[in-house]
Amino acid sequence: MRVLDPAIRIRSSQIELLGSLLAAAFHNNPAAEYIIPDASTRRSVLSWFFTSVGIRTSRLFGEVYTTASVDGGALWIRPGVDLTIGHAVRAELLSLPFRLDRSTVTRWINVSGYLESVRKQLADKRHWYLIALGTEPLKTESVTRAKLMAPVFATADWDLESCYVETFNEKDLSFYERCGFQIAGAGQIPNGGPSFWTLIRPPFPATDARRTEHAVNHAPGVSYVAPPC
Repeated sequence: MRVLDPAIRIRSSQIELLGSLLAAAFHNNPAAEYIIPDASTRRSVLSWFFTSVGIRTSRLFGEVYTTASVDGGALWIRPGVDLTIGHAVRAELLSLPFRLDRSTVTRWINVSGYLESVRKQLADKRHWYLIALGTEPLKTESVTRAKLMAPVFATADWDLESCYVETFNEKDLSFYERCGFQIAGAGQIPNGGPSFWTLIRPPFPATDARRTEHAVNHAPGVSYVAPPC
């Protein structure tokens, strides 16, 4: 099977690099700008968050996929896990190497709590939760992001489970829709927060051919093929 620079499970040696990459990718995200208005502080906090919280939590309770060259990453929480990123952030705030003002902490907790309440209303009981998907600023091609999601899509389809994601960027909607997601809801974070959209990708039942492909792709040392989006 010939696959160019496929998605792979993250290695420990790649964590710092991927954390820095995702911090840069989310630096201008509307939610990040709302929670942490100061650009310098936001850069430091995002780097800490992805390296110490996001990637670690996803490795323990889900999956983290990147590439050999670490030109992007996808962080997932697996079905059936009750721990939320908001819980993880609150548990790790004491390890933050600098202090955040009370208003920033309040906004962060409120945003994560509001998104969690929406997810509980809209998502299936068992679903994969995509908490972060990002690439290098100069490598934002859809094929790269699709490639990073492909392994979990294959697993979700095999197990007949849905995938769930939120986005604060309206321009991302068409990309997610091409990957099989459907808009499930939209809203605005209370108290002047940004607008957001929620999307759900239902499972695509595997044909016999796709079941064979899934079994081959999950063999040791074999990589995954990106979905056609």
